[in-house]
Amino acid sequence: MWYNPIMKQTQTQTEAQVFSATIEKAARSLHNSIRYIYAVSMGDFYNVNVKDLFKLSLTDISSPNILSNLGLSPSDDFRGDLKEFSKLADLMFYAFAVRLPYLRRRVVSPKYNDRFLRDLYEACLTAGASDPSNIVQEDFKSNMKLAKSAKAPEPPFSGEWFRRWVYSCGGELAAITNRNMFLLGCMDALLPLYYAKLTDILAEQLK
Repeated sequence: MWYNPIMKQTQTQTEAQVFSATIEKAARSLHNSIRYIYAVSMGDFYNVNVKDLFKLSLTDISSPNILSNLGLSPSDDFRGDLKEFSKLADLMFYAFAVRLPYLRRRVVSPKYNDRFLRDLYEACLTAGASDPSNIVQEDFKSNMKLAKSAKAPEPPFSGEWFRRWVYSCGGELAAITNRNMFLLGCMDALLPLYYAKLTDILAEQLK
């Protein structure tokens, strides 16, 4: 059978675009969840069952309005720079994308090699993943090296970069208030859970 390397390359890039769309949906959903969490913080949030909030959020990380099932409406009550907040979705997309090399530890297949991971990362950047202010301290190239080392553990996906964004670009969200501390606490817990769920989904799709 005649082998066409160009056709093979196009197929790989198409697959990368499909997987990047999954990552983008998760990032947009996570971004919108902040608006819902902020809506919760407007009321008596000490009586809110945060477990229900997280459980529902993780039920479908591709749905940006999943938390509306709790009877909530997303809040736009941000006194900070809303333009900066809108850019946060692209930053979340980027934070997920730079950790793609660790998928090789979940899916062992010659098909998903360095070339495919680079195509997937580039597809994410093309779709809008970005970090113009260098908020995320990790980078794709370094993670590629770490992921190949059996001795190097995968660094935890923490909310530290989100806190850096808040204190650098979050405007009034950086103020020390009960409402903002509630938001930061929720995001500290929700970010690694979202990442774990996304990794499970991608690993399943890549099999």
